[in-house]
Amino acid sequence: MANELFARKQLYIVDGYALIYRSYFAMISAPIKDGEGKNVSAVYGFFKTVMKLLKEYHPDYLVVALDSRTPTFRHDLYPLYKANREKAPDDLHAQVPVIEHILDEMAVPYLMKDGFEADDIIATLCDEAAKKEIDSVIFTGDKDLLQLVDSHVSALRPPKPKTNNYRMFHEKEVEEEFGVAPERIIDYLSLIGDSSDNVPGVTGIGPVGAVKLVKQYGTVENIYAHIAELPKGMQTKLEQAKGHMELTRTLIDLKHDIFTVDSFDTPQYKVDDIDYGKAAQVFDSLKLPSLAKEALSFGGKSTVEVELPKGNGKRGTYKGVTDMGELSYLLEGAMKAGDILAFDTETDSVDEMEANLLGFSFAYEEGKAWYVPVTKENLGEVKGILSLYLPQFRIVGQNIKFDKKVLDHHGIAMGPLYFDTMIAAWLLDSAGRAFNLDFLADRYLDYKTIHYEEAVPKGKTIADIPLEQAKEYGGEDSDLALRLYHLFSTELSKRGLTDLMANLEMPLVPILATMEENGIILDTQRIGKLDTLFASLIDASSAKIYAFAGKEFNLNSPAQLSDVLFVEQQIPPGAKTLKGFSTSSDVLEPLAAKYPIVEEILSYRQISKLKNTYIDTLPTMVDRKTGRIHPHFLQTGTETGRLSCNNPNLQNIPVRSEEGRKIRGAFVPREGCVFLSADYSQIELVVLAHMAQDKELMDAFRRGEDIHRSTAAKVFQVFPEFVTDEQRRIAKTINFGVVYGISAHNLSQTLGITHAEAKHFIDGYFATYHGVADYIQATHELASKQGYVTTLLGHRREIKEINSANKTEKAKAERIAVNTVIQGSAADIVKMAMLSVAKELEKRGLSSKLLLQIHDELLFEVPKGEVEEMKGMVRGCMEGAYRLSIPLKVSIETADDWGLIH
Repeated sequence: MANELFARKQLYIVDGYALIYRSYFAMISAPIKDGEGKNVSAVYGFFKTVMKLLKEYHPDYLVVALDSRTPTFRHDLYPLYKANREKAPDDLHAQVPVIEHILDEMAVPYLMKDGFEADDIIATLCDEAAKKEIDSVIFTGDKDLLQLVDSHVSALRPPKPKTNNYRMFHEKEVEEEFGVAPERIIDYLSLIGDSSDNVPGVTGIGPVGAVKLVKQYGTVENIYAHIAELPKGMQTKLEQAKGHMELTRTLIDLKHDIFTVDSFDTPQYKVDDIDYGKAAQVFDSLKLPSLAKEALSFGGKSTVEVELPKGNGKRGTYKGVTDMGELSYLLEGAMKAGDILAFDTETDSVDEMEANLLGFSFAYEEGKAWYVPVTKENLGEVKGILSLYLPQFRIVGQNIKFDKKVLDHHGIAMGPLYFDTMIAAWLLDSAGRAFNLDFLADRYLDYKTIHYEEAVPKGKTIADIPLEQAKEYGGEDSDLALRLYHLFSTELSKRGLTDLMANLEMPLVPILATMEENGIILDTQRIGKLDTLFASLIDASSAKIYAFAGKEFNLNSPAQLSDVLFVEQQIPPGAKTLKGFSTSSDVLEPLAAKYPIVEEILSYRQISKLKNTYIDTLPTMVDRKTGRIHPHFLQTGTETGRLSCNNPNLQNIPVRSEEGRKIRGAFVPREGCVFLSADYSQIELVVLAHMAQDKELMDAFRRGEDIHRSTAAKVFQVFPEFVTDEQRRIAKTINFGVVYGISAHNLSQTLGITHAEAKHFIDGYFATYHGVADYIQATHELASKQGYVTTLLGHRREIKEINSANKTEKAKAERIAVNTVIQGSAADIVKMAMLSVAKELEKRGLSSKLLLQIHDELLFEVPKGEVEEMKGMVRGCMEGAYRLSIPLKVSIETADDWGLIH
């Protein structure tokens, strides 16, 4: 028993994908199938093992670590990393989201982080647990992770072939198995390489030779330092590998500081809070009775309440239609039944700008749908029929913006976009893990969808499969959208969200579709010049850092950077990891003001990130037909209600840095036009003043004062004209920090001042603005009472941790509550402004186009002859979008490129 081996509490960490793969391939010859005949071997083996761990080892805490869904920093360092691995089988890949869903239902946490592997998450968790005097047990068969084993970290390894007993590895067992101590595993692996990850070692040195070298010399560095003592053949092998040994070590070494854990004593990690009853229900639905029985054997009842009633989970009847006369007849019948029509398109691409319409389905009665394949021969008739009938319906769909854009590009008018089930699901649960149709159908309808890869062979499209199969896949989408519409519309009404859906979010969909179709011009010559400029800036920054350090080193190596900063430069270190001191940005930023080398390192990182993210990438995203970049705007991407932007994310180009403005400067309007930017002035602070009804703050805004100077004058008790730049900077940081619940600790780090000074400034702020202090307290209490907060227009966000017994978790939830109301209300107002502007543009018949929404800024492409009219119209629409206690103010600028706008 684990508790007999350790006196302290234990955290068990499951190497998630390793267990998933092992479970799948263990039953490859006789896979386990669910009730629909789908392979669920990985699901079965994964949870069979997890419950065995829980039953036999009795951990105090449990977490599953999963790999990033995106390429990791190791792929960036070495493009051939894991390039030798074959793609996971489709029926294995399809089980991963099922496993994640069951973990959600069980309330077992799984952690993943973009850019990092599960191994890095495991290393970080071990460090975080050690800080809290908790021992860690890693369940893994991966020898890389044995480098973590020490007096408080052990590894529980799978049984050897033909045995059933797990093997617990402490430091002694690691050395017995591999011949080297855990702290030398990195050196051992660096020598032999890792063929499974395509990591190069020293050609000709195998495990036996590596063990011998490590035992004699310890580290790889020391082996090279004594290379002259080795036989000639060995010297040659090592010399030939010397060029890549630093890279190899970096690839094998694990990250220990990619996040922090405030406390493991929360429902998120404690095994006492696992919901076995809910797990049993899911296993029953998958026709895995032995797992369901195993789950129930732990006792207890489900503690997770289903938020919405379940809809009809039975499979519908779907028919294929190839006769255009029959299509017209069916749509006539749909009109007689009512004006609601669920509609979905099938295409050959997820890029609406490139997609060809291959088919569509529609439904107006639950459980029935029709699928119509579209070919070159019938495309003309299809266009005519859809253009005639679709405008007569209120259209329901899932991610309906996509379908609208596809039809737009084929010259087909879609009609009113009435209800998007994706947006409705987000309004009902903005913290939901996913909003795709597969997930929504599973969560709310108990329905397992047909996945695209199951219906369509790799490299093919839906047009390549028989109609009998295509109709089942295609018809399902519109049928499920209709079922979810009926379910969600009722729930929206119960929660008072119908108006928000109908009058704000749905009218915004066609506006966003038009913005995406408009796109924005990227001047490829300008961005090309920036490539050369930024490369020289990176070189110059590197040279400065080397000058400060007195030597050259690998700036992208955390180990080398840590050694330079905290050992050679003797800078006071921050967070300690098992491999040294952290060099993450949050550790370095508080040191930047005092140490020029740290400031330059942060500058180097920022410039490198901008080059990689934008300068290298943007030219590849220019559409070959339009010559423009077409970003996507997502309504369901944040919990506060703010729009998010991706492919590319133009919201994250920094506006206040010279480098960011240069990148913005590569975006230009079409010939004969200028950019017009309309930006709300400090809208979040205006919303805060309105919500708090703070007299001092409202009066300052009404008098048109510089709000940061005004705050500084009050906090520092000086006349406004005597406020220094430094005092204004402090006041500005506090003004905006209040919206995000800034603490004295964070303020002290941001401003480079003592904790006592920071607390004094915050106390002075709240003493000045009593109404703000009272409002924040009232918001905390209301959130605690009802479990959620709402914005001005009623957007609702559940805050589950608001009544947590853990003080850190509760404080974070309280910050989220205030921030959601303020930032979310500002987002509501921006959306209302967009609706007003779009309506006025259409009414006036102007040629100006809305291109981008960047937080509180709207960017237009305006013919020079329309500039003056647009200035007045846009200002009127935005300032009149919502009536607050303090008038909204908008600043307007025009320029010949985006970088000239501040």
